[in-house]
Amino acid sequence: MSQDWIDANEQDEYLIDYLFDLNGYVVIKNGLANQDLDEMNQWIDNHWQYIEGNRHNKNEDQGQWIGHVETHTYSDADGCNFQNIIEAGSVFRRLITYPTWIKHCRRWINPVNGISIHENLINVRGQSGYIGIHCGGALPICYLTFRQENTGEWMVGQINVIGALQDIGPGDGATTVIPGSHKSAMRHPKLSDQTYRSDDAAGNQFGMKELHLQTGDVLMLTDAITHGSAARTNPGHRRISLYRYSPRFLRSRFHYVPSKELLLSLDDEQRSIIQPIPPRFAPATFLD
Repeated sequence: MSQDWIDANEQDEYLIDYLFDLNGYVVIKNGLANQDLDEMNQWIDNHWQYIEGNRHNKNEDQGQWIGHVETHTYSDADGCNFQNIIEAGSVFRRLITYPTWIKHCRRWINPVNGISIHENLINVRGQSGYIGIHCGGALPICYLTFRQENTGEWMVGQINVIGALQDIGPGDGATTVIPGSHKSAMRHPKLSDQTYRSDDAAGNQFGMKELHLQTGDVLMLTDAITHGSAARTNPGHRRISLYRYSPRFLRSRFHYVPSKELLLSLDDEQRSIIQPIPPRFAPATFLD
């Protein structure tokens, strides 16, 4: 079986770049510290009632709120998303500039573009849950840009950073990808009719590869790769963190306005990512 992973303690930048450019993804083993894993899992356990009572509010429909965190789902099968999770505590703020991945995101998006977070969430998905196949290099969507010049200059429109908060093996609803599809000029057969996402579980689709992760592993993939997730057949729930990085010019997906408390708690580097283009007001304008 070919190696598509790098150990977090032995990161070889050239090899990481090579795997990411070649396949459209790379796995960093042991990328999350045990303390951070414990804190995130404890937060989920403390808010389990929101998972059990998830109202399945789709897309931009309002869900239940936990302070500045919104419960949400893209489809009934997707499970419960805790959106805007950076408002939930210090561990989630630390992930904004986590050393395992932030330098790679900056390099691949390219410093000339700056960097922002398009979406940040915790996803908890139960038995039979999945995500349909979507994306691919042929789709004309700005954040699906992927370019790597021979000079070493990158331009990646969006990078998804997935942290495995528990083991994700066969039957656990793993993320699935079609390696190399981020550079394909042809749509996947399931997406050939101008369809953005198939309603069927991605794990059953032609060319898909399941990416199994151990607790603490980090999967980095370009959003341009054709991907989704397999249906979970095992009992229990899959738990992941997902932070999506983009050029600073792309606004956040659901346009959550950072709270004053959040902005004051961030350092300068984190604040430049969460609010890369601060709002400007006329001198006579006063907001609470």
